[in-house]
Amino acid sequence: MFRPTAMRMSALSKRTKKVKIQVLKDFPMFNLVKGEVTQVKPSFMRNYLHNFNGARYIMQDSDINQLLLQKSLAKEVLLKEKVKSTPISTITKKDVKKEAAQSVTKPDVEKSKPKGLLEREITIKDVKIPGLDL
Repeated sequence: MFRPTAMRMSALSKRTKKVKIQVLKDFPMFNLVKGEVTQVKPSFMRNYLHNFNGARYIMQDSDINQLLLQKSLAKEVLLKEKVKSTPISTITKKDVKKEAAQSVTKPDVEKSKPKGLLEREITIKDVKIPGLDL
C-alpha cells in the first residue's frame, strides 16, 4: 500500500556517507559559522541544520553563495589573529591549573598514592581471627 520513505543502510555507510552543505546561520554549539561550506551526516543536516533555514544542501559547486563564503573566511582569519595577539596577562587561573596538571609526571603521582589493600604485605600475625589462637 504505502512505501516507507526511510532507507536502510549498513553501519559502514552510516559512518562514511556525508552531504555537502553551506551554513546560513551561526551554530556555536556545533562550531559552525555562517557561510561555511562543510560535509555533515544527512541525519544531522535533516534534524538540526535544515530546520528554520539554518543551512542548505550543495549539489554543485555553483550552488555555493560566494559572498557568505568570503565573509566566513574573513571571520576565521580575524579570530586567528586575535588569538595570536592576546597578551600573556589575559591568561586565566583555569589555564594555569591545566598547565600545572599537565606538568605533573606520573612517577610523582604514583609515589604519593597510598598502597591498596592487596599491595600491602600482610602476614598471619597481622590478621586476627576471633576464636583462633596462634
